Amino acid sequence: MSDKLLIVLDIQEYYTKNKLPEATAQNLIDSVNYLIGQTSPENVIYIKSIHKVLNLSFSSPFVFVSYDTAAMRLDKRMNEVNDHIFTKEESSAFTVEALNDYLKQKNTKEIIIIGFMAERCVFESLLAGEELGYSMYAIPEAIAGKSIRSKDKVMKKLAEKGVEIIPMNSLKNEKVKP
Repeated sequence: MSDKLLIVLDIQEYYTKNKLPEATAQNLIDSVNYLIGQTSPENVIYIKSIHKVLNLSFSSPFVFVSYDTAAMRLDKRMNEVNDHIFTKEESSAFTVEALNDYLKQKNTKEIIIIGFMAERCVFESLLAGEELGYSMYAIPEAIAGKSIRSKDKVMKKLAEKGVEIIPMNSLKNEKVKP
Protein backbone atom coordinates (compact mmCIF):
# COMPACT_ATOMS: atom_id res chain seq x y z
CA MET A 1 0.00 0.00 0.00
CA SER A 2 2.76 2.45 0.83
CA ASP A 3 3.96 2.69 -2.78
CA LYS A 4 0.46 3.44 -4.08
CA LEU A 5 -1.32 6.76 -3.85
CA LEU A 6 -4.63 6.68 -1.93
CA ILE A 7 -7.32 9.07 -3.14
CA VAL A 8 -10.18 9.52 -0.69
CA LEU A 9 -13.26 10.85 -2.52
CA ASP A 10 -16.08 12.91 -1.05
CA ILE A 11 -16.01 11.76 2.59
CA GLN A 12 -17.93 14.89 3.50
CA GLU A 13 -20.41 15.38 6.32
CA TYR A 14 -23.08 16.32 3.80
CA TYR A 15 -22.93 12.78 2.39
CA THR A 16 -22.08 10.74 5.48
CA LYS A 17 -24.75 12.38 7.63
CA ASN A 18 -27.50 12.87 5.01
CA LYS A 19 -27.12 10.16 2.40
CA LEU A 20 -26.14 7.07 4.43
CA PRO A 21 -27.61 5.32 7.47
CA GLU A 22 -25.45 6.07 10.54
CA ALA A 23 -24.10 2.50 10.88
CA THR A 24 -23.18 2.39 7.17
CA ALA A 25 -21.46 5.77 7.38
CA GLN A 26 -19.47 4.70 10.46
CA ASN A 27 -18.41 1.42 8.79
CA LEU A 28 -17.30 3.37 5.72
CA ILE A 29 -15.30 5.84 7.81
CA ASP A 30 -13.73 3.02 9.85
CA SER A 31 -12.61 1.33 6.61
CA VAL A 32 -11.33 4.61 5.17
CA ASN A 33 -9.41 5.37 8.37
CA TYR A 34 -7.88 1.89 8.37
CA LEU A 35 -6.62 2.38 4.81
CA ILE A 36 -5.32 5.87 5.57
CA GLY A 37 -3.40 4.30 8.45
CA GLN A 38 -1.92 1.68 6.11
CA THR A 39 -0.72 4.34 3.66
CA SER A 40 2.30 6.60 4.00
CA PRO A 41 0.87 10.02 4.97
CA GLU A 42 2.49 11.77 1.99
CA ASN A 43 0.62 9.35 -0.32
CA VAL A 44 -2.89 10.24 0.89
CA ILE A 45 -4.96 12.71 -1.13
CA TYR A 46 -8.40 14.01 -0.15
CA ILE A 47 -10.88 15.15 -2.77
CA LYS A 48 -14.05 16.99 -1.88
CA SER A 49 -16.94 18.10 -4.04
CA ILE A 50 -17.82 21.74 -4.36
CA HIS A 51 -21.46 22.49 -3.67
CA LYS A 52 -22.77 25.43 -5.64
CA VAL A 53 -25.99 27.16 -4.65
CA LEU A 54 -28.07 29.22 -7.06
CA ASN A 55 -29.31 32.33 -5.27
CA LEU A 56 -32.22 34.51 -6.33
CA SER A 57 -32.56 38.05 -5.05
CA PHE A 58 -34.96 40.99 -5.36
CA SER A 59 -31.99 43.35 -5.73
CA SER A 60 -28.98 43.32 -8.03
CA PRO A 61 -27.45 40.89 -8.73
CA PHE A 62 -30.76 39.11 -9.16
CA VAL A 63 -29.22 35.70 -9.75
CA PHE A 64 -25.83 34.61 -8.44
CA VAL A 65 -23.97 31.46 -7.43
CA SER A 66 -22.38 30.93 -4.04
CA TYR A 67 -20.73 27.95 -2.34
CA ASP A 68 -22.28 25.91 0.45
CA THR A 69 -19.14 25.67 2.59
CA ALA A 70 -20.92 23.62 5.27
CA ALA A 71 -21.68 20.90 2.71
CA MET A 72 -18.04 20.89 1.60
CA ARG A 73 -16.60 20.01 5.04
CA LEU A 74 -14.74 16.71 5.32
CA ASP A 75 -16.26 14.38 7.90
CA LYS A 76 -14.57 15.05 11.27
CA ARG A 77 -14.44 11.32 12.02
CA MET A 78 -12.06 10.76 9.10
CA ASN A 79 -8.34 10.92 9.83
CA GLU A 80 -6.62 13.79 8.04
CA VAL A 81 -2.88 13.04 7.88
CA ASN A 82 -1.85 15.94 5.65
CA ASP A 83 -3.19 18.97 3.80
CA HIS A 84 -3.29 17.41 0.32
CA ILE A 85 -6.90 18.44 -0.25
CA PHE A 86 -8.28 19.19 -3.70
CA THR A 87 -11.78 20.29 -4.66
CA LYS A 88 -13.69 19.13 -7.70
CA GLU A 89 -16.72 20.43 -9.53
CA GLU A 90 -17.33 17.35 -11.67
CA SER A 91 -17.68 13.66 -10.84
CA SER A 92 -14.18 12.59 -11.87
CA ALA A 93 -11.30 13.63 -9.63
CA PHE A 94 -9.12 13.76 -12.73
CA THR A 95 -10.92 16.88 -13.98
CA VAL A 96 -8.94 18.81 -11.33
CA GLU A 97 -5.89 20.30 -13.03
CA ALA A 98 -4.03 20.84 -9.74
CA LEU A 99 -4.45 17.14 -8.89
CA ASN A 100 -3.12 16.06 -12.28
CA ASP A 101 -0.10 18.34 -11.84
CA TYR A 102 0.51 16.93 -8.37
CA LEU A 103 0.35 13.34 -9.65
CA LYS A 104 2.86 14.13 -12.41
CA GLN A 105 5.20 15.79 -9.89
CA LYS A 106 5.12 12.67 -7.73
CA ASN A 107 5.66 10.45 -10.80
CA THR A 108 2.57 8.47 -9.78
CA LYS A 109 1.97 5.08 -11.38
CA GLU A 110 -0.56 3.33 -9.09
CA ILE A 111 -3.66 4.83 -7.48
CA ILE A 112 -6.26 3.42 -5.10
CA ILE A 113 -9.60 5.23 -5.03
CA ILE A 114 -12.05 4.88 -2.15
CA GLY A 115 -14.98 6.94 -0.92
CA PHE A 116 -18.42 8.06 -1.91
CA MET A 117 -20.36 7.13 -4.35
CA ALA A 118 -19.56 3.92 -6.21
CA GLU A 119 -22.03 4.52 -9.02
CA ARG A 120 -20.82 8.00 -9.89
CA CYS A 121 -17.67 9.73 -8.59
CA VAL A 122 -15.72 6.57 -7.69
CA PHE A 123 -16.66 4.88 -10.97
CA GLU A 124 -15.89 7.89 -13.16
CA SER A 125 -12.61 8.65 -11.36
CA LEU A 126 -11.37 5.06 -11.63
CA LEU A 127 -12.15 4.91 -15.36
CA ALA A 128 -10.59 8.32 -15.99
CA GLY A 129 -7.43 7.21 -14.17
CA GLU A 130 -7.27 4.08 -16.35
CA GLU A 131 -7.63 6.23 -19.48
CA LEU A 132 -4.74 8.43 -18.28
CA GLY A 133 -2.52 5.35 -17.99
CA TYR A 134 -2.47 4.83 -14.23
CA SER A 135 -2.84 1.39 -12.66
CA MET A 136 -6.10 1.81 -10.79
CA TYR A 137 -7.32 -0.06 -7.71
CA ALA A 138 -10.55 -0.07 -5.70
CA ILE A 139 -11.24 -1.48 -2.23
CA PRO A 140 -14.99 -2.18 -2.01
CA GLU A 141 -15.19 -2.13 1.80
CA ALA A 142 -14.12 1.53 1.72
CA ILE A 143 -16.57 2.58 -0.98
CA ALA A 144 -20.21 3.55 -0.41
CA GLY A 145 -22.88 2.78 -2.95
CA LYS A 146 -26.62 3.25 -3.32
CA SER A 147 -27.00 -0.37 -2.24
CA ILE A 148 -24.76 -3.41 -1.82
CA ARG A 149 -26.15 -4.90 -5.02
CA SER A 150 -25.58 -1.69 -6.98
CA LYS A 151 -22.03 -1.33 -5.65
CA ASP A 152 -21.23 -4.97 -6.47
CA LYS A 153 -22.45 -4.39 -10.04
CA VAL A 154 -20.17 -1.35 -10.34
CA MET A 155 -17.17 -3.28 -8.97
CA LYS A 156 -17.77 -6.03 -11.51
CA LYS A 157 -17.98 -3.52 -14.35
CA LEU A 158 -14.79 -1.77 -13.14
CA ALA A 159 -12.93 -5.10 -13.01
CA GLU A 160 -14.01 -5.80 -16.59
CA LYS A 161 -12.52 -2.42 -17.59
CA GLY A 162 -9.13 -3.16 -16.00
CA VAL A 163 -9.47 -1.77 -12.46
CA GLU A 164 -8.04 -4.17 -9.89
CA ILE A 165 -10.46 -4.87 -7.05
CA ILE A 166 -8.62 -5.50 -3.78
CA PRO A 167 -10.50 -7.06 -0.86
CA MET A 168 -9.63 -5.27 2.38
CA ASN A 169 -8.87 -8.53 4.20
CA SER A 170 -5.99 -9.13 1.78
CA LEU A 171 -4.31 -6.00 3.20
CA LYS A 172 -4.56 -6.93 6.90
CA ASN A 173 -1.00 -8.31 7.05
CA GLU A 174 0.67 -5.52 5.10
CA LYS A 175 2.93 -3.13 6.96
CA VAL A 176 3.45 0.50 6.05
CA LYS A 177 6.97 1.28 4.87
CA PRO A 178 8.49 4.30 6.61
